[in-house]
Amino acid sequence: MRFVRVFVVILAVALLIGGGFAGGYVAGEYHVFGAGVETPGYALLWQVRDLLNRTFLGEIPSQQAQVYGAAHGLTNAFQDPYTVFVEPAPRTFERDAIRGHFGGIGATMARNEANEIVLTVMREKPAARAGIKDGDVLAAVDGKPITAEMSIEQVVLLVRGNEGTKVTLTLRRPGQVEPFSVAVTRERIETPSVEWRMLDAGQGIGYLRIGIFGEGTSQELKQGLDELAGQHTDKLVLDLRGNGGGLLDAAVDVASQFLTEGVVLREQKRDNPETFYPVKTVKSPAQAWEVVLLVDAGTASASEIVAGALRDAGRAVLIGEKTYGKGSVQEVHDLPDGSSLHVTVARWFTPNHVQIDTTGLTPDVTVNIAQADRDAGRDPQLARGLGWLQGER
Repeated sequence: MRFVRVFVVILAVALLIGGGFAGGYVAGEYHVFGAGVETPGYALLWQVRDLLNRTFLGEIPSQQAQVYGAAHGLTNAFQDPYTVFVEPAPRTFERDAIRGHFGGIGATMARNEANEIVLTVMREKPAARAGIKDGDVLAAVDGKPITAEMSIEQVVLLVRGNEGTKVTLTLRRPGQVEPFSVAVTRERIETPSVEWRMLDAGQGIGYLRIGIFGEGTSQELKQGLDELAGQHTDKLVLDLRGNGGGLLDAAVDVASQFLTEGVVLREQKRDNPETFYPVKTVKSPAQAWEVVLLVDAGTASASEIVAGALRDAGRAVLIGEKTYGKGSVQEVHDLPDGSSLHVTVARWFTPNHVQIDTTGLTPDVTVNIAQADRDAGRDPQLARGLGWLQGER
């Protein structure tokens, strides 16, 4: 599995319904090595650890915390922002985000002014069916108290679990003196990566946004394009703003639904000749549509692959702001304890050999969004894209 991403992980803050990222990844197998005590130079590491454990005045971290700290330090020594050690908790969110689903109760979390965890339930999901209401305060999960020091991500992981299993929540409800407990059976909670709608039915202009390149993105995209085609769409605003990446294979599949031939990207590994990923042979109504592609500083990695491929093929005009500039691919090695090691193994280029790493893609039409626009709910980039397809050049 190739995973293209920008930030180590996108944790959906306050979500029980969604977790999880931006990047380029290749799933690798884990390898268990010896402790390395006999490796020249590593004796120093054990000596430092021994001195700290024997002489440090404060509280001694757990052995696991020390091991994780050493793993972080070792990867940091390689001085590559995308070669990282990811601990089990964020890795769980990352997997869920890419997979597009997880076992949960269907509720979101947020902290109120009193620093309590407050729930908001989703209609027709397990939490709502169990009688949990918006505004209920989460006091404990399976008897484990929720403290102010716990992060929302830590609490989310307590509530999530395998589909079909039960979790018991202790809640406080405004207006009720005593707390109460509710047992909820976890179900599969979907986190779609694609959304779509008509923008201008009269001129056949549709809108489609991809939030992440996950396992189900290609099929979701096909469904969206087919539905838009059924509404007589022949022009499309494709929105990749804020999309930090995802699976490389998904990016190739997505680009192939807009292209009929050619190359999606080129890749260069250490000591290896350049390789390329060709457009896949698929049928899609969007291959005949006029496309405007929205980008911004959050458009990264897999998103830049798609944007670069469509522009190099003359299939899309890029509108918005300069993209992030992540043109490297990470191989992900899942480790036995649920953590993972992400190692940069390749760099990629657009079909026309344009380097994106550290430089990004400059849009064909630059349109910035000011804070005043956000405060007023305006979207000048979307407005410019719509206008372009309406003939305002």
